[in-house]
Amino acid sequence: FSGRSFHYGGQKLPVCARDTGFFLAFAACFIVLLLFYGRSGKRYPPVWTVVALAVLIIPTIVDAVTSYAGLRESSNAIREITGAFAGTGAAALLFPLASSRFFRRGGGRRILEQWWSLPLLILLPAAVSLALWPDWPGAFWFWAGLVTLSILFALFLLNYVLVSLLFAWLRGEEGVPGVKVNASLTAFMVLAEIIVANRLHWLFERLI
Repeated sequence: FSGRSFHYGGQKLPVCARDTGFFLAFAACFIVLLLFYGRSGKRYPPVWTVVALAVLIIPTIVDAVTSYAGLRESSNAIREITGAFAGTGAAALLFPLASSRFFRRGGGRRILEQWWSLPLLILLPAAVSLALWPDWPGAFWFWAGLVTLSILFALFLLNYVLVSLLFAWLRGEEGVPGVKVNASLTAFMVLAEIIVANRLHWLFERLI
């Protein structure tokens, strides 16, 4: 699938264009929200904003399904752009939940409540897409490193939330371990997932 990935200086990025856009935008969106809301962004935005964030994920699903089904040809530009919008929507939907698991003490503030906050947030995937386009000396190492860090960041967040929710379900909120214990378990899960994914990718390449 080398044709589905971005190339810089003749070298292929470690994941496809869709995943590149998704994970870069996911990490960027989450960090932007964290910088803006800090520990207080624990409440979800109004319903219409939640629906709009969910809609951002739909184009990449449609693009993936229709292209893999052979109904149409996609391109790396379309894959990356739709992936970036999906990553932005996914990060914004996860942020309040993740914030409430990381920072369990203190009050909560509703995110993206102002009417202009969502249009402003949508500029982020556009910025990621434009930044990826030009090739320049060292671009491969910059983007390969950044994409790898973004994937690890996203996996850590998702697994941390799952671990914390699992403990809360089994033991109640008072029985949830501290951040260090959760982080250690999460790091182990991420490592295991990366190893399994690598082996599955190796097997899949040889089967096709």
